Amino acid sequence: MLINLQIEVNTLFRIELCSNTRQWSRFTDFYIEHRASIFPRYPVSLVLRDVINYMKQGRGAIIVNERDEVVGIGSFVLGLAEDEFQQKDIAVLGNSCFEVEYRNTRMFIRGLQVLAEQIRDANPDVKEVRIPTSAENAYTNRLYQKFAAKLHSYESGYGKITIYSTSVHDYEQFCNRFQ
Repeated sequence: MLINLQIEVNTLFRIELCSNTRQWSRFTDFYIEHRASIFPRYPVSLVLRDVINYMKQGRGAIIVNERDEVVGIGSFVLGLAEDEFQQKDIAVLGNSCFEVEYRNTRMFIRGLQVLAEQIRDANPDVKEVRIPTSAENAYTNRLYQKFAAKLHSYESGYGKITIYSTSVHDYEQFCNRFQ
């Protein structure tokens, strides 16, 4: 399915759903450059695997500032990778990232809202949203604990990962309270 959507949030930034090679290339470049801020020691090979999964099993978006520079990315897949993406009623947020100066801004919240809208659009029957994050990342752990419960943690080759889980309804409620 091709999606050509640009959400003009304000004159300072816009959100573009990735639907062409240029957008996916920009998404991938930003992800590679910022991967260590998401998961320390995250290898490029896993970034490329993730991007392929977002393209085939979900959606990705770039957030672009007024100078047409990518300042953030967001993504999700439907289903669990370990289940070969069969459970389409579970959405898993991808390794989203923003430039530091945008993390506590309206743009960050708008990015979460767009992800919620896109999850609903991709599959109206989604019931659960899972959010993986580095156990070492105090910022994301504090944020996700506001609306999701810790499901489990595990060790990986790039650090300890914590998985949060919430109903899609609670995720949407959290995102929409900032409108």
